Amino acid sequence: MPAKAVKRSRPSSARTSKRAPARRRNGATRPRDVIAVIKADHDTVQGLFRRYKKLSSRALKSRRNVAERIIKELSVHATAEEDVLYPVARTTVPKGDELVREALGEHRSLKNALAALDKCPPDAPAFDDLMADIEMEVRHHVKEEEGPGGILRELRKHAPREQLLRMAQLTRQAKQAAPTRPHPKAPDTPPANIVVGAMAGMFDKARDKLARRR
Repeated sequence: MPAKAVKRSRPSSARTSKRAPARRRNGATRPRDVIAVIKADHDTVQGLFRRYKKLSSRALKSRRNVAERIIKELSVHATAEEDVLYPVARTTVPKGDELVREALGEHRSLKNALAALDKCPPDAPAFDDLMADIEMEVRHHVKEEEGPGGILRELRKHAPREQLLRMAQLTRQAKQAAPTRPHPKAPDTPPANIVVGAMAGMFDKARDKLARRR
């Protein structure tokens, strides 16, 4: 009696190889636009808040390090929005001027809180309160920008993708030159904010470099 032929199935990698390259190719070649860049910043900061909450009150160095990261991330992010995102939003989205004025007010409040945190030692009673206030302000700001009728959703509707991609490039460039510390009294609208921001950025980076040497 002849033996039955065994039907060999192809390995799973072989079965899926036809579609896998397309997925990799799409994921690798599709560049992020400015909306994706801004949302990634939001996610980064929210992750830092989650990390902070897991720290012991006695982990003073770690608490300070996370706070420093939050201060830097938010300072750079705010500058990039003020330099690139908000000027376009003013003229591109419905009620753009109103949305931007509200966002700038939130930025000013946040910068004041960040400046206070920057000067506060991690073992001070006010440290946790400042972190909680900053997290609450950030959550509100993110909800306003990303939610229905917010700047990011409206830009997605009203700005062409080519413009959003160009804005992503300009945002990355702005972040390279941005201050790493809060400057609540500095101008936050063009053109003064770009000039002052670049000078503040150089000062902050020099300060950061000296701090690392200590």
